[in-house]
Amino acid sequence: MTPTQTLHELQATDKYKSVSKSLVFKWHKRFVDGWTEEQRGNAGRPREFDDRLIQSVTDAIKEDRRLTIREVALISGCSKSTVHRILHENLNMSRVCAGWVPRLLSNEEKETRVRLSTEFLRRHEIDQQFLSKIVSVDETWLHYYDPEDKRQSSVWKTAASPPPKKAKVTKSMGKHMFIVFIDRKGVLLCHAVPLGQTVNSAYYSKVIRRDLLNAIRKKRPAFN
Repeated sequence: MTPTQTLHELQATDKYKSVSKSLVFKWHKRFVDGWTEEQRGNAGRPREFDDRLIQSVTDAIKEDRRLTIREVALISGCSKSTVHRILHENLNMSRVCAGWVPRLLSNEEKETRVRLSTEFLRRHEIDQQFLSKIVSVDETWLHYYDPEDKRQSSVWKTAASPPPKKAKVTKSMGKHMFIVFIDRKGVLLCHAVPLGQTVNSAYYSKVIRRDLLNAIRKKRPAFN
């Protein structure tokens, strides 16, 4: 049979009706050239790699974990698919993005936090209400309009229904600063900073004396 006849025979079956022409022509030529079924079964990608190749990939990743698969392949002298399999199957590694954190702390700042946290726990063992007396504060900017992101606008659809459309919009220019005071039970006070007001220690002291203490007294009648 010619390659074209072989293609027509395969496409006439339910199992191989979607086979591509290039694939049929490639394997037809290989079998005509003398390939056997045993050779075909062994022609797939190897399941084991040389220890030196695995070590080469491992060393490259340990040297710089930001390297791409293409860069690791150039360093180790193998193909990108081989590097991909070694990373995923042999080394059980995957590429992930760094998580956002408010800020990166120095060693001294980390030690200070550990020391204070340990002191808080010690004080809590003496006074079970100690943690309830701690009030934290944070500043945040709130936009007048905050559009939903792509994930928030996702919906379920069938294969026949068209995908939803959404106009690309940006956050409005208007925004306002708020100072939020929180304890372990929730928000104590959400203070809106007047436009043009400079937020400094003097302003914080004013807000605490005028607004925060009154808010605490309302939510905690036993507050002294």
